[in-house]
Amino acid sequence: MEDAFMNTLKNKTLLLPVTASLLLALAGCGGAQEAPTPTATPTQESETTATQAAPATPVEALIAPEAKEIFPKVSAALRSATSVSIDADMTRGSESAKVKLSGTRDGSNSRAQITRDGATVELLTADGGSYVKADQKFFTQNVGKDAAKMVDSLAHGKWISVKDTSQFGDLSIGTLLESLGAEDIKESDLGKMTGKSVVDLNGAKAFKYTAKKGILWIAAEGDPYLLQMEPKDSTGKDSGTVSFAEWNAVKPHTAPSKAETVAVPGL
Repeated sequence: MEDAFMNTLKNKTLLLPVTASLLLALAGCGGAQEAPTPTATPTQESETTATQAAPATPVEALIAPEAKEIFPKVSAALRSATSVSIDADMTRGSESAKVKLSGTRDGSNSRAQITRDGATVELLTADGGSYVKADQKFFTQNVGKDAAKMVDSLAHGKWISVKDTSQFGDLSIGTLLESLGAEDIKESDLGKMTGKSVVDLNGAKAFKYTAKKGILWIAAEGDPYLLQMEPKDSTGKDSGTVSFAEWNAVKPHTAPSKAETVAVPGL
């Protein structure tokens, strides 16, 4: 489960493709501008031993259940989730990427911000439209210096209105959730379990499960949603932390105004 999710996320960001149609369109003209700040609420790791507890549920009263007891409930929660915010910081060999992604499972409303090799691209789907905004470095890396300059001069920092953001890579909430919950999470997915505990993760009580292949943090109160995951790669080439927040509570993203967008023929 964790391997499938991390591979999906890394492959779709570290290997983010740009299609031939996009290259042709950007080679001839351009467009893209400042977007609203991503609304995803990142959950960066700051785990400490659980010493703080809500008055209603003293931490001493919480006991981490066996993995085989809670993992099926986590799987069910994943399958029923309608929206989530994901914040990831990943490394594969010499490459690294940071991703902020939030929105609905069906893809009708979502926003992604991807930074890789110092270049950033944002993808937005909202109010029936699709948009992309990227810095000049991103376009330089993908379509060449001359085309990137042309795009930048025509875009003036505006969003590019596109038919479908998937031409920039199929990075979606639905795809990632499917890679997590397509099958029930099993203890064997993580290898030999080496420990479980109750901890405080950024102010939230969490069950922490440590195993040979990774570490999972699961909400200890309310529905047992994933709060964070951290793979352990035996080769040492892959590393990273993925945090989850706003399960079923992501606020809808809004489309930019006409004054904030530019149309590019072919997109």
